[in-house]
Amino acid sequence: MESAKVCELCSVMYADLAHMDPALHRGWLGLYPFWSIGLTAWNGWKGLFRAGFRESLSQMPWGSNNWGFPLHTFRICRRGPLREGEEVPWLDTYRRLPVVPPTLSPSYISQMVTGWQQKCLESHPKCAQVSPNGELPTRVIDIGEGETFHIRLYESKGEKAPYTALTHCWGGPIPCETTEANMVGRLSSINIADLPRNFRDAIQVTQALGVRYLWIDALCIVQDSKADWLKEAGKMSSVFAGATVVISALDAPTSTSGFLKQDRIPSAAINDEYAIQKMLPRINDYLLTCPLIRRGWCMQERLLAQRLLHFGKEQMFWECQTQLMSEDGRKYSDEFNTHVMAEFMKIRIRMGISIAQGTELEWRTWYQLLEEYTRRSFSVSTDKLPALAGAAALFKSTKSAATYVAGLWREDLVRGLLWVAHHVRIPGRAHWNISPKSTIVELSNPPEKRAPSWSWAALDGQLDFYEPQTENVVVEVLDVAMSVGENELTEARPDGTIKLRGLVAQMFYRPPVNDGNGSLTFHQPHSPKYESHGTNVCIMDLNRQSPRHCWVVVLVQAIYDSMLLVLDINDDGSYRRIGRGSVQNVELETGRFETQIIEII
Repeated sequence: MESAKVCELCSVMYADLAHMDPALHRGWLGLYPFWSIGLTAWNGWKGLFRAGFRESLSQMPWGSNNWGFPLHTFRICRRGPLREGEEVPWLDTYRRLPVVPPTLSPSYISQMVTGWQQKCLESHPKCAQVSPNGELPTRVIDIGEGETFHIRLYESKGEKAPYTALTHCWGGPIPCETTEANMVGRLSSINIADLPRNFRDAIQVTQALGVRYLWIDALCIVQDSKADWLKEAGKMSSVFAGATVVISALDAPTSTSGFLKQDRIPSAAINDEYAIQKMLPRINDYLLTCPLIRRGWCMQERLLAQRLLHFGKEQMFWECQTQLMSEDGRKYSDEFNTHVMAEFMKIRIRMGISIAQGTELEWRTWYQLLEEYTRRSFSVSTDKLPALAGAAALFKSTKSAATYVAGLWREDLVRGLLWVAHHVRIPGRAHWNISPKSTIVELSNPPEKRAPSWSWAALDGQLDFYEPQTENVVVEVLDVAMSVGENELTEARPDGTIKLRGLVAQMFYRPPVNDGNGSLTFHQPHSPKYESHGTNVCIMDLNRQSPRHCWVVVLVQAIYDSMLLVLDINDDGSYRRIGRGSVQNVELETGRFETQIIEII
């Protein structure tokens, strides 16, 4: 610790190793040009090494389920740019990857963004087609031009001009938000000292990029006007899609946190040409730790953006329609990566291609998007559907005839009904499967009713969607009657009834044993008619430990794989969804079912 105060290399090592488990501080500290996880692992990258204490080296954690660099890996990296035309072999990381400076300056931000934009224009056909000037949103923050520094709210007149937009975490109330009482005054002037640090940082970045206008939700939407809020929420797709650059405050949990960190990551100079710095985590693993990735509103903001400039706690990232590039020189296209964050990037790219080519998106893209979306949380429960309106508008733009009903689509409703609580996958399992060792996410009711029981939006918690073959769907959707919210993308509390004709039976739910999966039988246990077989899996949405009678309707039927919707009956004879069941590896006993017409609310 003392040497870290006077020695750059010791400071780099201490900043990383000080957080290690004290039990691993055994033996002398060594630098190893190989990796050890019990056995020595080959390291073919030149300029990478791992630091660790000799007697506990084999016990050091790897740090990820994905193959990559282990924790406490350091790199030798270049301090200056490559010479013009210089090509570097892939494994020569010490020459290929640049050092990340510990501080951020406006000139450096501008330099990095200019370089990334140039690579996009030269190498990415889709990026070259993006117009730098979108139509200004209803209101933007005018930060002035040149030496002028006078900030005010500006009401646009439909003109086109470059502008940035901020995607960020509120982290609680924002005292400086625009209201009906202060809006007129803000058209003349906004005191920058009154703004939280995230907003001031966004202004600084916008100036560094040479852009005059900036959009921030809390300032550009009248927050105490429901009419203005609904009107502007419906325009989210155009606001973020039209921005020249979307500024992303990845690691700022509140509006007051700030994201222009001035003490990001230390480095130790070896000479004028090279330095030593820790190896930063892979982008997908890092994103999972960021507060912004857990915020519901921010998913569609990232999805809609043409270009994003992400600010992390240790480096910046540039994300376009084709690739994600990091400040430390690494690039990610994630075409073959199955990481949940990589899956989202693939959806983003796929949607961009579809819109550019004027082709329809597949229905499964919507369900993959919902699997990512339901991981996220909201400060205001009723924002769950409005915060998806921009994404729904983008998806609907490729399917103009599609009808939006409570977060699903009428034309593909059966697949939309097959949601279920997320199974946490066993590390290394190549595909989704249910296992007694799997854990199932707990779902919960929102504070007040938000959607009909058949919609995924009725509950909170991460979900999985099942994709059946069309020929295996055996239920018929007779009607979808929405009393509130048909094709209204920003409706916070849609309501409606679906009418189905299909195979229906009364069954009995048996709770899971030893944290396994519940099941359905045709009679209660201990009944003279009890038989153990029925369905091998039943995942109730709520109250999974409570045995009970229930009703089921068969939605999908294959030879050895059927899917059932589990229902409870209401006093008026209608039904409500309470879970999902499946019959796997055995044939469904259809003789015990009757064809009925039922209504689910």
